[in-house]
Amino acid sequence: MIKKLIIAAVLIGLVALFFFNGGQEYVSFESLKQHKEQLLAYAHANFWQTFFITGGIYILSTMLNLPGAAIMSLAIGFIFGRWYGTLLASVASTIGAVFVFWIARYLVADWARPKLEKMKSTQNIMAKLQDDAFSYLLFMRAVPLFPFWFVNMVFAFSPIKTKEYAIGTYLGMLPVSFVIVNLGQSLSTVNSMDELLTTEVILSFVLIGVLALVTSMLMRRRNQKLAAEIPE
Repeated sequence: MIKKLIIAAVLIGLVALFFFNGGQEYVSFESLKQHKEQLLAYAHANFWQTFFITGGIYILSTMLNLPGAAIMSLAIGFIFGRWYGTLLASVASTIGAVFVFWIARYLVADWARPKLEKMKSTQNIMAKLQDDAFSYLLFMRAVPLFPFWFVNMVFAFSPIKTKEYAIGTYLGMLPVSFVIVNLGQSLSTVNSMDELLTTEVILSFVLIGVLALVTSMLMRRRNQKLAAEIPE
């Protein structure tokens, strides 16, 4: 119990430190536009150092659920380009999500799971996660409608294994990471976030969601078929 309280206190302290020092101002679109040339110049002079430092910051930001994930992904695309940027954003966000998954399981899952299973509003969700958590994870990761922190917490209460959680998170977020990172290459020509949300971009997110839905449905049907073929 003491270990859990210490971990919770450290996490809360880090989040408080971020806001106390005005961290939210550094992960805004305006700040990125203002410092983009300095960031680009430093990254070109110290590519791998900047690459791994940025990855560490992204992991910590994801783990603490700090604001500005989309801005960081845009910055990564602008600084590192489409392919290195997608690799960095997708891997770092997956690692951060796994840390959240572990922390949530260790701190609150045993306490929260029985309560969620008793609540009528969550009984259906918990039952579905018991049956096929991986397919639902893949879909919810690929659809930006579901908050990142919400997905992390919900699946911490499910029976899914860490390996499946990491793979599902990575595969689900990879197309979304690619689209956002790719947008980062347009930062030199736009002046606001609204200019980035073109019809093509919105359509890309819709197509990703449809693809994820179809994939998860096919996976569930396959699992149900396999389960039906297993003799009792």
